[in-house]
Amino acid sequence: MSIPRIHPARIQTKVHPGLKIDDEPTIEEQRAKLHEAGLIAAKVRNHIVSKVKPGASIYKLCMEADDIIRKENAFPAFPINISVNDSAAHYTSPPTDLLTIPDIGIVKVDVGAHINGFIADTAQSIDLDGSFKNLIKSTIDATDTAIKVIRPGSKTGDLGGVIEKVIRKYDVEPIRELSGHLVERFIVHAGKTIPCIGGYKGDTVELGEIYAIETFASNGQGSVHADLNKITIYRASPARVKVRGPNARKVLKAAIHDFGGMPFGERWLEKSGINKAQARNGIRELQRVGGLIEYHVLREADANAVVSQHEHTMIITENGAELTTK
Repeated sequence: MSIPRIHPARIQTKVHPGLKIDDEPTIEEQRAKLHEAGLIAAKVRNHIVSKVKPGASIYKLCMEADDIIRKENAFPAFPINISVNDSAAHYTSPPTDLLTIPDIGIVKVDVGAHINGFIADTAQSIDLDGSFKNLIKSTIDATDTAIKVIRPGSKTGDLGGVIEKVIRKYDVEPIRELSGHLVERFIVHAGKTIPCIGGYKGDTVELGEIYAIETFASNGQGSVHADLNKITIYRASPARVKVRGPNARKVLKAAIHDFGGMPFGERWLEKSGINKAQARNGIRELQRVGGLIEYHVLREADANAVVSQHEHTMIITENGAELTTK
């Protein structure tokens, strides 16, 4: 039985064929880059979390996160996700976003940074008015517990069982379609997953692999669906497509070469010299011909529910998890 997945874009299976990787860093160099990226991602996470207040502009928070990562001589591994209440993941501000942080609920801040393709991925949830302490504790405890027990030889399905047991201890629901994931160079979601529920054999965790343990829980149904009307993140499709318009060619070139074939937000295209109108036109053409993979916003099945999320990235060593984002 396979682990359920809400959308194929959750799993990024290979480096984009248009991306060339020429260097071969040593193991020591790789570890150093992973830790450097982790420190930057954690710094940005903590900074943005401190800025999440009722009335704050989500667009400004997203832009601030992008700028800090670049000033640290790194790049976003994906657009920062700032997902509110029933929105579980995949929300980042488009260029014209007017949304602000509400007075009540939970805000998830999910940050990714990379240095030459070596990725760190981390997330934290903020309880805006103190109403959801129990729910937030469930994902903190579940993430920390999974980090303590993961080892070479662990089965990802067993880890899912550990996560589910901890979350249910708080009388809330693990979200069954969402999961942590293997991370590889230039690949945020590299195939193996660590679910938030048990009942699956899963894959074997191997020495030297990089994982993001990512737990989700809600006070609703514990299930999410893709909001088909809300897409704010894209990735270049590995499929060869015929692109006719100059704007579509510009967007596709930026998606592969400027963003490393990894997920990107529409607002990033301005830094590639593509204005808002060109970006919209280019994205529409690429959507028509299958040139983009779309990351729909993921929402709890119960629109009145709220979702909590916590995440850390780690290197698997003989002694267990060596965290890069703590």
